[in-house]
Amino acid sequence: MHIKVAVCPHDSTKNKVNWLYFITYISQKIGVDLTMEQCFEFECYYKSFPRVDMTYSNPLDALKIHVERRFIPVAGNDNYDEVVIIANRDAEPELKAISGNRVLCVENQFATYLGMRILKREGVNYDLGYRGSWQNVLNDVAKGVAPYGFLYKDFWDQVSDLSKRNVVPIYESDERLSSHIIMLAPELQQYRGLILQTLEEMPEDEEGAKILEQLRIGRWYPVESLNYLEKLIQEV
Repeated sequence: MHIKVAVCPHDSTKNKVNWLYFITYISQKIGVDLTMEQCFEFECYYKSFPRVDMTYSNPLDALKIHVERRFIPVAGNDNYDEVVIIANRDAEPELKAISGNRVLCVENQFATYLGMRILKREGVNYDLGYRGSWQNVLNDVAKGVAPYGFLYKDFWDQVSDLSKRNVVPIYESDERLSSHIIMLAPELQQYRGLILQTLEEMPEDEEGAKILEQLRIGRWYPVESLNYLEKLIQEV
């Protein structure tokens, strides 16, 4: 048995060596050969979907491979995907002030849907403008092309203070709705329980705990269904 694993490029490009350690660790624990697909940009990552057996995917890519190949969810972790809502430094730094204004974001991203959910909950009306990357969103809000924007929190946390100098964070979410998710091909469902057990036991294992620390993960939790993601998309 050989299991091919694809890791979201947002994570693998920054932390290749530790993801290789993670995959080797899981392989040794479950007694099955796991290898990491060498895909460090999204075009390659998506092209790997027809041939891989397991993925570590952001929430919407997890839903994508679930729909396309009926992959089943295994586990998420406590490094939750969140959104930061930013304002140009000359814009009013309040959620209510967004009403009637344009908000820049990246289309079909989990952080964007979270931002939409939050503004809907606050009763704020707005106009969305799409950019090709989180960096482009940040740049255009900083330039005043639009007064507000949604950013993926993990991106925001790694941006330099110099790049942030013309914007102000006005809201950081703590929804804890989803993290990236381990997904498994349906024909390998017999390994789901063993993989999940291994993931859940990592914090208590010395080697496992070191790997988790390098991946900025505290613990894994089981994910039984992706219905909550479908509901999020439908409700906003």
